[in-house]
Parts: sequence; structure tokens; C-alpha cells
Amino acid sequence: MDQINWGVVAALAVSVALAVVPWMVKVHAKLAVIATQITNLCDKLDRATAEQRDLWELTAAHQSRLDSHDVELLHLRNS
Repeated sequence: MDQINWGVVAALAVSVALAVVPWMVKVHAKLAVIATQITNLCDKLDRATAEQRDLWELTAAHQSRLDSHDVELLHLRNS
């Protein structure tokens, strides 16, 4: 290949790079935003799961107390 052909190839490569780079930057920025939102969503889900677990434990404790009160009341009625 002579010098003119190399110049044409280089010009095409630069043109393609200049056309593709802004698109790649835009896609990268959008992916970064999506990744941040996914991270925030995962944090919210972790907090919601922990709160739900705490509520179930509290419910179980209350149910246990109600059951023990029922037993005490039944015992008092039978006495």
C-alpha cells in the first residue's frame, strides 16, 4: 500500500472513532445511572427485608403472649 491508501485508511479509522466515541460515552453514562439505581433498589430491599423480619418476630412474640394469656384464662375459668 502506498502513502495515499494509508492516509485514506487512517482518515476512515479516525472518522469511525469520532462517530462511535460520543455514543459509547452516552451509553456508559446511562449504564452508570442504571447501576446506581439498582444499587439503591437493592439497599431499599435489604432494609425492607430486615424490617419485615423484625415485624414477623414481633408478631410471633405477641402471638405467644396471647396464647399464654389464653391458657391462663382457661386455667382461671376451670379453677
